[in-house]
Amino acid sequence: MRIEDMSIDQLLEMNRVICRRIDQLQDQENMQALSQLRVGSKVTFNGREGPKVGIVTKINRKSVIVLAEDDGMKQYKVSPGLLRLLRDVK
Repeated sequence: MRIEDMSIDQLLEMNRVICRRIDQLQDQENMQALSQLRVGSKVTFNGREGPKVGIVTKINRKSVIVLAEDDGMKQYKVSPGLLRLLRDVK
């Protein structure tokens, strides 16, 4: 069936199915990202003003609180999928 031939009800149902699948995939990505984070981990992310580096201070189910080092200790609430763990360079 072509999308142009579908009724509004059929399109709405397809939309619900697609949105549900997107949510599932995002949840999987977030769980994977959360499994690598610990309180005290050093992370980087792109903030509104550009790249930020900070320390994880709290881990929630859907977000992580990061204390930015370069912003006078400003806190950010960030989706786990947007964080990149920084490894210590030795």
